[in-house]
Amino acid sequence: MDKNNIFYKSSVAVVKVVVLAILAYYFVELFFVSSAIQLAIGLFILVFITLPTIFIIFFKQKWNARHPRFAKWWKVLRIFYAIIVILFIGSTIFGIWHLNQLAKTQKAIDFINSKKITLDDVMGKNLPTIPDQKINDSSIAGIDANNNYIRDDVELAIFKKYPNSAKIRAAELQYAQALQLELTQVFDSPTLVAVLQKEGLAYQCLGAAVLDKSKTMSEISAIIGEKDKEINNLAINTDLRAQNQQDIYKKYMTSYMSSSGNECDIELTSLPN
Repeated sequence: MDKNNIFYKSSVAVVKVVVLAILAYYFVELFFVSSAIQLAIGLFILVFITLPTIFIIFFKQKWNARHPRFAKWWKVLRIFYAIIVILFIGSTIFGIWHLNQLAKTQKAIDFINSKKITLDDVMGKNLPTIPDQKINDSSIAGIDANNNYIRDDVELAIFKKYPNSAKIRAAELQYAQALQLELTQVFDSPTLVAVLQKEGLAYQCLGAAVLDKSKTMSEISAIIGEKDKEINNLAINTDLRAQNQQDIYKKYMTSYMSSSGNECDIELTSLPN
């Protein structure tokens, strides 16, 4: 290509301006901030990326013409420059990806925490029809026709067993919802922690639902254990779901603190029985 061609010169000039604008943007974004870490990053970009790139684009040819010895040194220096640029680009790409992952995780956690059973769920105003069990058990999520994040077969089973106890229904539906969220919404450790904390609150709600002053603590603990097992057997009722739960625990389990707050989504004292 003829380097004296007006189109070539114009293209080169445009590229130079664009590169300079990008470098200036990074410099302003990271240098003029209060954070010490961002300030250090800004200085690094200025010294090792911005100034060398400006030199290469605007001054290198003239400098080499005036100082031929520098051309020999440049053959070595450009290797280090290329490495720094590659590392910078790589770290920038990774940083963007990492921020996107954090945003994705936080969005999922907010969604998990936002899911709660309603009074209509407890009183059966949103009851679904009986699902086709073969279709229902062919996937991890199953069928949730009324979209309350309680699998339809589990929801119907709870109502069938406890038609006269809204309190136990409320506690078990809350627990079932937490288990459904575990099976369908977990993709990393923070989202697993969110659902485990939700399950912990549901377990406490089970305890509040079966609390009976006429029974001993050991008897109450046994009843809670039965309810816990009952819900888990309903929710994790296929090998596919059981394997998915095991895989989640194996990949993402980590230490965490129990969640504080209201143990029951629905205040049990507001329910008739």
